[in-house]
Amino acid sequence: MPSEAEWQVWYQDMFDRECPRSVEVSGRGLVKGLVELWARHLGETVRPDGSEGFARFNLWCAPRSVRIVGSLEGAARLRGWVFGVREGPVQKGDKRLLTKIAIAHAHLIADGQSSEPILEAAAAAMNRREFEKRLASLML
Repeated sequence: MPSEAEWQVWYQDMFDRECPRSVEVSGRGLVKGLVELWARHLGETVRPDGSEGFARFNLWCAPRSVRIVGSLEGAARLRGWVFGVREGPVQKGDKRLLTKIAIAHAHLIADGQSSEPILEAAAAAMNRREFEKRLASLML
């Protein structure tokens, strides 16, 4: 996947299966697309209580589709670090942290891996600072 490739973030409602999939946002640049994917996944798929909601998202960047997979515990921690305890639009998340996560995810994709190591690092971390150190180690 070229780093400046065109991408789309697709939304699917898992509660109303008759609702057609739709494009939420599109743009250019893999890291930017991953920021949008992570913001939506953490803000809408992962609920404030740590449970899984009904919204699903994937990033389409030809020739592949990217989904966020891995520990729900890790996703719940990340949600707290990115959005705090509030619910709200994805634009209100911590862009600096989302960008770090997206860069690590782009490295993992280049190595043929999924998002799982990111969510494992979040689940294992005692706090955000430790998570950011673990995240940095994924890019070595």
